Amino acid sequence: MKILNSKILIIYFLFLHIVSAQIELIEEPNCVEGYNPEVYTNQIGGYALPSEGTINALIVFVQFPDDNYDQKNPYWKKGYAPANMNYWVNETWSSNPIQGSLTHYFNEMSFNKLKFIGKTVSVITPNSRQWYLTNSKDRGYIHKEVIQQLDNTWDFAEFDKWDLISAYNHTDDRTDGVIEMIIMVWRNVAKEFPEPQQNNIYTALDFHPVYSYGSLGGSEFQVDGGARTVKTGFSPSGSTPGGSGVTINDHLINQGLTITIHEFAHYLMGGNSYHTGHGFWGMLDAWGKKSKVANSFERYRLGWINVNDIENTPNQVISNATISDYVTTGIVYRFKVDPTSNEYFYIENHQKLSYWETHLTPGNIENGIYVLRQKGTLGKDVQIIPADGRFDWVVNQITPNPWGSGNLPVYKNNGADRVNGYHDLQTIPWVWNGINQAAQVIHFTENESGQPVLDVRYPGDGRDAFREGFNEIFTPYSNPNSHRFNRTATPFGFKINSLVGGVYSLDIYVNTSLNAQPSKPQNLKVTIENNTPRLNWAANIEPDVVSGGKYKVYRTTTSGGEPTSYSHVATVNHPATTWLDYNYYVYGGGDSKLFYTVSAVDSDNMESVKSDYDWLWWDNELQKNGDQSTFDNNIITDYRLFSNYPNPFNPETIIKYQIPESGLVQLKIYDLLGRDVATLVNEVKSAGSYSINFDASDLPSGVYIYSLRVNDYVQNQKMTLLK
Repeated sequence: MKILNSKILIIYFLFLHIVSAQIELIEEPNCVEGYNPEVYTNQIGGYALPSEGTINALIVFVQFPDDNYDQKNPYWKKGYAPANMNYWVNETWSSNPIQGSLTHYFNEMSFNKLKFIGKTVSVITPNSRQWYLTNSKDRGYIHKEVIQQLDNTWDFAEFDKWDLISAYNHTDDRTDGVIEMIIMVWRNVAKEFPEPQQNNIYTALDFHPVYSYGSLGGSEFQVDGGARTVKTGFSPSGSTPGGSGVTINDHLINQGLTITIHEFAHYLMGGNSYHTGHGFWGMLDAWGKKSKVANSFERYRLGWINVNDIENTPNQVISNATISDYVTTGIVYRFKVDPTSNEYFYIENHQKLSYWETHLTPGNIENGIYVLRQKGTLGKDVQIIPADGRFDWVVNQITPNPWGSGNLPVYKNNGADRVNGYHDLQTIPWVWNGINQAAQVIHFTENESGQPVLDVRYPGDGRDAFREGFNEIFTPYSNPNSHRFNRTATPFGFKINSLVGGVYSLDIYVNTSLNAQPSKPQNLKVTIENNTPRLNWAANIEPDVVSGGKYKVYRTTTSGGEPTSYSHVATVNHPATTWLDYNYYVYGGGDSKLFYTVSAVDSDNMESVKSDYDWLWWDNELQKNGDQSTFDNNIITDYRLFSNYPNPFNPETIIKYQIPESGLVQLKIYDLLGRDVATLVNEVKSAGSYSINFDASDLPSGVYIYSLRVNDYVQNQKMTLLK
């Protein structure tokens, strides 16, 4: 009997790997060769390997004897096994596995349905890298040489436990003579060489110079005296798909389990068409991942979870539906938009309770409710719908690609667009020199000064989850909205009610979304008009806002930080979506920021979450973003005497005025009999905006007139003193 030796397993320290930006620019990895995709309509289990039961894998850590890259790296010293080799996998299955191991990962993702176990070994190739190059031997030849050398003393029967009858059809009551999973993990292929020599070595040895994965390569061969076959590709053979393993190259650079999980997951899900969209999570994330946990599409398809389906009839409100942490409980709601075309919304709650969302999270996952949309039967048909919405993106300039050749578009956000816009985790079409360009993800955006700034969006910007106070509403009227892939409305929606102990309470709507409060107003912008703040925002589209609705305007000031509270200062009836703040000067100027936000109120007096704020500097003169010179509308063009604030007052109030040119300014206070009771200003002033405090401590209660006279301009206003 040939026996595979394995060392005692101890706790594994997982190294986080963040894929380089240069690799991230690649649209979709092509890590499965010669694959014809299979489609599905429901839960069908694993494709080339079962998604339930025990999988026993052989993990081989390989290095060339003449590998001279970073030789003393403690993670994997040259000539030694990697420091964490025995921590990758449990040799026998346990419900309490090594933390951070492959056994641990698949236990948690599958809820112990897939029991991933295995053995590990470290080898040095029989020949040098240079020998293989000189003799034109490639990856497939090297792997065959290594595995057959192991075959001299090992029994491979334990890695052949399943009979793959056909795609998605497996049985463990007999074997099929095909090895199920060998993972070849390479320390380094040729990273110590400069370009173009490095690329030439990768190409000659049939290792990909950019991608860190692939099949075993070469032609199939036998072990165990011809009793078993190692299938070296990943392509259908008649009705039987699959192969016998994967290659992970340059592991010294790509430390961690992310690539190994990805490549093994192809045996569960299928080929390249099952890469999920970028910018969220999944075993088969294409690139730009937030974390490595399996998404609800993957887990449901493999039979690891069930979903709480919401039908599109009858019309109803499902009140206070609870949803706990998705990763650790598997609870997910699915809106059945159109099952005939496999169009769904998945609703997941992420509270980062899982090890795999705290230790294998290169992106930004904030706690909250996430929406995924599926349109079709493949993983590539799934994308995240981030909570900050859809926008109108334009490209006015391009900038050199800092990670490679060519140029990249610099996107400018022209404001929210509920129906026709694109969200910031999509590939976004753009036009340059009148020619339509291939859609690209956001790597650069244009700031308010028109300069390109690095702004890589797909790892997350902290605004992708629905949560209290930020965006609580997902309906046909909101942004983002519950529209179909073709941008037509669906009957579905939800509203966040509360969060208690990590569990959200939601109201779920089927053709009843108007029962919710209005959605968050969009596109609030504050400009300066004749030295007065002007607010503009986009109109809400809910019928109960369009008919009988209104908007509330809120204002506050800080010395520079973000505000924590606002004061309600005005109400504007729909359809008006603009407001001038004549009384902002009550804050008195100084080194301060004026912040504004608005909310929508429907005809039943239900109020939305406040909009994103906008702000400007209030430093005696108003300035937008501290640079007054960039805003032409900050130039004063007319005389104006503003309403005093507060009014009524006791005993002090602030009076503000502006003049477009210099002159003798007289600002006086009169009682209703026309008597001059106070002179506040009587001097020459240059063009500008001014405010003055009026203290009426010595005057009785009553109505007074304050009068501005400058050059040929005269204006009077009333104010009321109440003591």
